[in-house]
Parts: sequence; structure tokens; C-alpha cells
Amino acid sequence: MAEVLKKFGRYFLLDQIAQGGMAEIYRARLAAKDGAGRLLVIKRIQAGYGQNNEFLQMFRSEIKVTMGFSHPNIVQLYDFGDENNQPYIAMEMVDGKNLRQFISRFAELRQPFPIELAAHIAEQAACGLHYAHSFRDKISGEPLSIVHRDISPQNILISFEGTVKVIDFGIAKATTNVESTRAGVIKGKPSYLSPEQISGDQLDGRSDLFSLGTVLWETLTGKKLFSGESDLAVLKLIESCQSHVKPPSTLNPRVPKELDYIVLRSLAKQREKRYQSAEEFQRALHKFLYSYMPEFNPSDLGYYAKDLFKEHIVEDRKRVQRLNEEVERLLVSSMEIELAPQRGGESEAPAERLEETTVVGAVRRSEDIVIAPEHGKKPLRLEVEALPPSATAPRRASAPSSRGSGVGASPPQQRGAKGRAGGLLQAAAIAFATLLGAIFFAPELGIPLPAEVAGLLGGSESALTLEGNESNVTVSVDGKVVGWSLPLSLSSLPSDRPFRLSVVGAHGSFEQELVVKKGERKSIEVRLTGRAIANDARPEPSANFPSVRQEQAVQSVQAANGEKTVLLRLEISPPGRPAILINGKRLDPDFPVLQVPLDTPLELTAERGGYKAIRREFVLEESKYAGQREVRMELAMELVEFGFLTLRSTPSADASLMLDGHPWVRRTPIQNEKLPVGSYTVKLTNEVLGMEKTLLVNIQDGKVVEMDVRLEIRN
Repeated sequence: MAEVLKKFGRYFLLDQIAQGGMAEIYRARLAAKDGAGRLLVIKRIQAGYGQNNEFLQMFRSEIKVTMGFSHPNIVQLYDFGDENNQPYIAMEMVDGKNLRQFISRFAELRQPFPIELAAHIAEQAACGLHYAHSFRDKISGEPLSIVHRDISPQNILISFEGTVKVIDFGIAKATTNVESTRAGVIKGKPSYLSPEQISGDQLDGRSDLFSLGTVLWETLTGKKLFSGESDLAVLKLIESCQSHVKPPSTLNPRVPKELDYIVLRSLAKQREKRYQSAEEFQRALHKFLYSYMPEFNPSDLGYYAKDLFKEHIVEDRKRVQRLNEEVERLLVSSMEIELAPQRGGESEAPAERLEETTVVGAVRRSEDIVIAPEHGKKPLRLEVEALPPSATAPRRASAPSSRGSGVGASPPQQRGAKGRAGGLLQAAAIAFATLLGAIFFAPELGIPLPAEVAGLLGGSESALTLEGNESNVTVSVDGKVVGWSLPLSLSSLPSDRPFRLSVVGAHGSFEQELVVKKGERKSIEVRLTGRAIANDARPEPSANFPSVRQEQAVQSVQAANGEKTVLLRLEISPPGRPAILINGKRLDPDFPVLQVPLDTPLELTAERGGYKAIRREFVLEESKYAGQREVRMELAMELVEFGFLTLRSTPSADASLMLDGHPWVRRTPIQNEKLPVGSYTVKLTNEVLGMEKTLLVNIQDGKVVEMDVRLEIRN
């Protein structure tokens, strides 16, 4: 959407939604302070097309047809008029997307359009059409026999709250139309025309039902019903619809036969065989919908809409808020210009009104008025058309400066900007002085410095000292062993982010999440609590995370048993917690490392549910590994039995389960996902909509488990 920020009559245009051959559509609000309570849409004829009689007739017809409408499934017209020879309509703003965008979005996600939603949207559109078809003149009570003539996915809007509205009665046919369609002229989108529109027969509401049936067929299948290389080819397909139209289930087997019948009846070539009113069509869809899915609620459409376009919704909310703030500032600034006081006894020429001076995108000789920004915002530049010099024309007077000359002096807004700039400089000076005070006096006061200030002082190395009630322990940081005894000094720690410190000893364990700032030196008292832990169950230190005492610890082990050893680290894939033993000694599955002797036979076993057991005998030869601190060995485990999971949810959600102690998360729809045989508790959550569902899934060897789930609102 192109930003506009331009005054148009008593409205303020925010941005352009669309532009056709002769008309433009804008998102707008009232051009009054605090007038953002209701956003609306302005549809106006482009400049230069106001003399096109045929287009003007269509525009006036839309006004005449829809001015009296008041129905939840038809966009409401609020106002109309003419501004600078540009006729316009002000109408209801629908915060959502059209049906074409919904169909395209489902195609992008490679998801079928939900059957119940397709039926509901068509039913709601039929409600709106029945109201229009049976609408009577408010004064005389005479039926107007309105026919929309342009029903298509683009003209069915769906709000993010789940309401469905028919729009664009620009070419609607009514008994009040002064000018009828010329012979040989077909109005409407070719792919959605009815056979009688092509043949030029007299139209009634059943023509719109054929078009709506075409839309429903496309929604269910994801493909256009009438599509060809040219408009003529499309029209020929519509003429032969009796043989061309196939049930939607031929392309989408999920469509029930009952819905096939409804769609085919609406697409009958002879209108006598179709539904005879939009209400009859709507009732058939309503009956099918609640027999097909009794628990369906119209609010489900809103949940889907918000989920499908959640990124757009967030960004558009920010955009509208920003545009509205700009409008409020422009309006306030225009009032300041109009109310500027007279100075020095010289009468100033009245300032132009905002609607006469705001120019966006036009190439004109202009002057800039810089409006002082609010805190944290950029200066706003308002482009104002310069008045031509003339002895009789009113002169834009410059406010006199304190030196008495009015020439070249700053207008009040500029002086205000300079004053605020001076205030900002003063605030910056105070902040800098505060920073200097922090640098020189904070260390003496015991106040920790920010990382940036500590860097200026040269204290870039962080350190952590651990002291405790037990000396023989295993210390790890984020799962990596860094030492064996207390007290212990650690350096090269993660700076300015949380890390997990764990200490394990014979008398218990200690665990805490810490944050050490860059350059900070911290001391912690470690008190071990809990059950006793055997020494041989503790993990060994990692050479990848060096501590002050690690090298001494490794040497002491070698000296104790008289053998040359190396640290063996197992890399397990896929991630999990198998039971691992080396020469009968069990390894911690979270820290699969062990100090092992060289030139000694080793036997490794690993077992894990759903995976083949591993038996491996090997020797780490001194000739190959002498001088190395660590040897890495990959432990790849293979599934012994597995099945497949296909899971769809309404609306889409994050599906999570625990797989061998590790979280497994996928986004629905899930198609033939491979999983080990077993029972799983799957939790489906949609945080945006506050919905969830928990279910039990049993995976069997070589079989596909297929599930369709409807989420529930979280209690």
C-alpha cells in the first residue's frame, strides 16, 4: 500500500488500497482531531475521468443502489459527494482479506480449503445477495430487482473477525437504473459470468447464484472452473457448462456428495433448474454445514483468518498506528499555523488551511515547514504550496526575529524546533556528565558498571570464583564439564547472557542460572544438597571449555593409575538419552564422556527404546592417539521399528511431543512424519488464538496414523 497522508474534503487519506482503470480506493479517517475512532474506505474517480459519462453513470448507480442498504453481509455506504471535481463514496472499512487472497494463501501452504469454511462463506454471501435481490425502495416500497452481476472471489471480503461481506455493486442492475447496458456489452469478470449474461437475456437474481456457485466450486477445488487462453474461450466453456462442469469431489475427494449436489444445482445452465432464490441456496448450505459438522461455529472463520495472516495483521496494525500518529501531528500543526499570534504590530496574512496546502507527490514550487518532532520521532516535513508574488495577493509573512528583521527569520515552528534541540543538547551534556561520574566513582561505591563502560575501563575479562562445603566435585557450565574440585576459578565465561552452572558431589548437587557481565568478577558460595552421588557416575571434564584446574586434574588421574589415558567423548545421533556402558561402567547420558586407558580392549553397549542395540569392541591405540587430550566417537543409532504420522488441525498449530527425553515440535499439517513405534502424548497449541488440544497417538510398525483435530479455546 502506498502512503498518501493527504487531506480530501472532510477526510484524511492514509494509504492507497487499490487502483483500477478509473477509480482509486484509499483507507481513510475523518480529518478532525481524535477522528480515528472509525477507519473507512474512500472510493473516488481518478482526476481527469470525471467527464466519462458511462463511468459516472456506474458510479452514481452504485450510490443509488447501495445507499439504503443495511445488512451485516454487505459493505455499508456512509457518505458520498464531489471534491475538486472528483466524485467519491465513503464506505465501511473491512479489516481483512478477500476470498481470492484466502484461496491463494491456502495454496501457498499446500493445504486444502476447509470444507466447512467454504460452505459457510458461500452461505453468508448468499444471505447478503438475498437481501439485495429482495430490496425495496424505502419511500415507495417498490422492489428494485437488484442483480449484482459481478460476484467473484475478489468481491467477497472476509474480516479477521470472521464476517463475510459482499462488495462492489458498481455494475449492479436495478429497475432504477436510468441507462441500461448497451447491446453487445457484457459487464463482469469473464470466468464468473452466468450463461444468461453471455446470451444477453434479461437478468434476475438467479444469475448471481450461478456466479456464487462458480466461486464455491473454485474454493473447494483450488482451481478456476472456467479458465481458458482467452476471454472468448472462457465464454465458450460457460456456454457448454452442461457438459463441462464436474462435481468438486472429482478434484477434491474430501468434498461430500451432499455438497456436490448443492454446487451442481447452482451451476445448472437452465436457471429454472437452479435454486430459485438466494435464500433457498443459503438454506441448503446451512443445512449441509451443520449436518457435516454440528460443532461448527461462525467464529471459527475468524480464528482461521487471524492464523493465516497473523504476520500481516501485526505489521498492518503498526502501520495504521504510525499513519494515524502522523495525521494527528499534521492536524495539530495546521491548527498552530492558523492560530499563530500577530507580532510587532504588523498584521500577518492568514495562513492557508491544511486542505489547501498539503501536497503529496505533486511537483510544485513549494516551501517546507519543519515541525518539531516529539521525543524519539523524526522531524515532520510538511510541504506547502508557495503563493505567487503579487501586489494584490496575500503575502505569507515571516515572523519577525528578535533582531527586528522579518526577512529570513524562522517561523514559530522552526524556533520551537531550535529550542527543543537546545534542550536535547543540554540533556545530552547532563547524561555525559553522569556517565563520567559512573566511570570514576562507581567502582569505589561497589556499583557494577554496564558492559560498555567496563570496556572503556579495560575490564573486559569476566571471572567466576566458586567456593563450597565439598572439595571433590564435578563442575559444568551449560552441560560441559569444566573442573573437578572446589575452590575453582573460571574464566572465558559466556558474557551478558544466561548460562547454567551445575556442581555435583558426593553429598548432593547444586544448580543455578547465572549471568556474568563482560568484565565482571563474581564469587559464589556453593552448598551441595540432596542425595549422595557416586564418584563414578559423575561426568568427566571437557577439553573444549578450559578451566584453571582441568589440566592438573587430568594429570593427577594419569599419575594415580599409572596408565596413559585419553578423554573419550561420544556424539549421539539422533539426540537422546540411551543407556551406555563402557567396560561395565555406566555413562551419564547427558554427559557421555569418560577417561579411558590407551592400548586396552574396550567394550561399549548402548540401548535405547525403539532403536537397535549397539555392541562395539575397540582399542584406542597409543601410537595413534598419544598426545591427544580427547577422542570423539560417533554413536549413530538406527530405528528398529517405526510408523508414520499424518496430522491436520483446525486451525493450524504447533504439535509437540517428547521423543527419548527431547522435545519434538512440528507445525501442522504434518504429512507422513516418521516416528518410532510407541505411544505419544501430542499437545497442539496455537498461541495467537489461545487454542490447544492434547491427544494420545499410537504409532505402529509400518502403518500411517492419520488424524484430523479441532482445537479448543484454552480455559
